[in-house]
Amino acid sequence: MKKSLRLVTAISFAVTGLITVAVLPASGAAKANKVVCYRLVNNKVKSAKFSNTCPKPWTKTKPKPKPVVASSLQGSNKSGDIDLVVPSSVSLAINGSSFDAPLIGVTTSGSSAYSAGGKVSFSAYPAAGSGAGRTGITNGSLQIGFSDVPMTSTAAGTIPSGASEANYVQVPYLLGGGVIGYNLGAGFDNVKLTAAEVADIYNGKITQWSDPQIVATNGGANSGLGKALTTLGTENEPKDTIKVFYRAASSGTTEAFTYWLSQAGSSGIAPSGGSVMEGAGGAWKASNIDGVANNAAMAQGVDSTLGGIGYIEYSYVLIPGNAAIQVAQLQDKNGQWLSPSLTNIGNAAAAAGTSVTPDNFAITDEAGSNVWPFATYSWAIVPKTETSEATCEAVTKYLDWETHYGQDALAKSEGYVALPIAARAYARAQLETVTSGGSVCVTQKS
Repeated sequence: MKKSLRLVTAISFAVTGLITVAVLPASGAAKANKVVCYRLVNNKVKSAKFSNTCPKPWTKTKPKPKPVVASSLQGSNKSGDIDLVVPSSVSLAINGSSFDAPLIGVTTSGSSAYSAGGKVSFSAYPAAGSGAGRTGITNGSLQIGFSDVPMTSTAAGTIPSGASEANYVQVPYLLGGGVIGYNLGAGFDNVKLTAAEVADIYNGKITQWSDPQIVATNGGANSGLGKALTTLGTENEPKDTIKVFYRAASSGTTEAFTYWLSQAGSSGIAPSGGSVMEGAGGAWKASNIDGVANNAAMAQGVDSTLGGIGYIEYSYVLIPGNAAIQVAQLQDKNGQWLSPSLTNIGNAAAAAGTSVTPDNFAITDEAGSNVWPFATYSWAIVPKTETSEATCEAVTKYLDWETHYGQDALAKSEGYVALPIAARAYARAQLETVTSGGSVCVTQKS
């Protein structure tokens, strides 16, 4: 019996062995049909195994990464970036838009500033307004002028007398939004204002925060906020009287504000680039009105005046000292109520499309949902021809660095939306037309 069991066991092992031997070649054949395939992804070699053949765009031949050249590094702020090299030391005079001041501050001063190895420095930035940026660049007192409204023959008043648009290059510098700031103190956050109501405030038709139209927009007299607004009037609160702030000097923020009110609020005041933007005050008919110098002064005026209202670049209300400024909710073109954010400001640029030029720059009141209605690009303006090679390289390479690396590294933290890719490409193309002695400055390896 034991011999029989041993015999059966032996036969069983033998059969199992035969099966194993029979299976192994088949398994080995399957492995043999796997092929290693390669492809380049972001200039790096990737590999994967496929059955029998390599599907496109994979190949059996291992590709070689393309050599990294200086031009592909330009604007990256990495070793080999030609934007970081200029031929000699130079100091650049800058002035203009206060809308731009926070981003200009971190890109021209302090530890994050552009310096090209210590060879490039910048003047202080007075932020005197877009008109000062355009005037300074055309009269030769500035190396870079900043303006929310580019100089263009299609918009009256944007080109200083005696200047020609053809002599200058204009590049998008940043993308941001304006807000309607107000000061009513505790219990009055998130007041809603239609564009028509803002226009009526600036035109003197609405003079009290308790105005029935504002109360109705904010839920009516029986809602919590509507009741609080009504009480301002019934109890004769001094802050019920609206104190209007406007920009007394040439202002691109005013221009965008006027565009928005003209489009969405039927303000009756068409944006002209000239008299409205120059800010003499005659355009607005409000009687309780004060002019201020720039965005910083506007923020300070609203912050220190109960009942005050003003239009302010978004980044200024993010500054810790201005955090108390209340910001109105506004409606997009679909009627949706929004609070400002970098997302919905960016949506305004996306809705406007990729073709942004000095003749096609307005992005207020764009169609779509969740689109901030009060948004704008701002522009840097430089001479098309420079006599000094060092100045030419410093100016164009700073702007190329700022419109590429600066957008990704610094724009968001300063309250701006990083420039869209199309706007960055347009900026690079325009900078490649700036020359000194017949040579394109921004591509020089110095």
